[in-house]
Amino acid sequence: MIKFFRKIRQKLLSKNKFSKYLVYAIGEIILVVIGILIALQINNWNENRKKNKEEQHYLNDLKTEFSRNLMTLEHLIKNSDFYFENALKLANYTLTDSLNLSEPELNYLLFNSIIPEVQYRPAPGTLNEILNSGKLEIITNSELRSKLSSWNGILLKVRFQEEEHAYTRLKILDMIYTQGEFRNGYIDTNFKKFGLMPRNTESSNIQLLNKQEFDNLISVFYLTGKYLNENYYGELKLNIAEIIDLIDKG
Repeated sequence: MIKFFRKIRQKLLSKNKFSKYLVYAIGEIILVVIGILIALQINNWNENRKKNKEEQHYLNDLKTEFSRNLMTLEHLIKNSDFYFENALKLANYTLTDSLNLSEPELNYLLFNSIIPEVQYRPAPGTLNEILNSGKLEIITNSELRSKLSSWNGILLKVRFQEEEHAYTRLKILDMIYTQGEFRNGYIDTNFKKFGLMPRNTESSNIQLLNKQEFDNLISVFYLTGKYLNENYYGELKLNIAEIIDLIDKG
């Protein structure tokens, strides 16, 4: 095309026709503009390709991260159900007149309720990187962007309920420390003993079942834990599943 315009220019110059040369000059300008637009288009294409590649990289990492988070949550829910069912048995025992429960049986239920800490700890590495670097906009799916941006807010709600539950757990532990028998109670569980040996004592945890304070605490412990599992963790599990599904859709 450049050769074509050059031939026209030579022909026009030889005939000294200024008006036609002007047409040629305009043609060359147009040609330059077209070249610039093509170059910009190529550059935009390259930039979009880089962004798409980076987005796909983050999507892959996010799927791995949230898949692991889902497994962690499901494992926590399963274990927590065991803890809370033990607490329910204790709460119901305190309502009976006759207790057919031995000290080791009570200790097993009690310490397998309150010793494990119930808290969800997701691995937020990739998501934090995206949020902290301001690269959330690289995610083209607006619904996925919204889910990711609200993730920390959902976790904050869960943390509040976890703290409510943990407060009662610590109150029960404090009651055992001051009014019960921790050492022998702990040894009656299936936890590692770390060399801890039983001691001869007349102290017992059975007597805690007759205390109104213990009945109140173990009941609240069960209810806050069950509500945490079924509502807060349930909503969180659904949210993670939706994020994974949106990632799969691209």
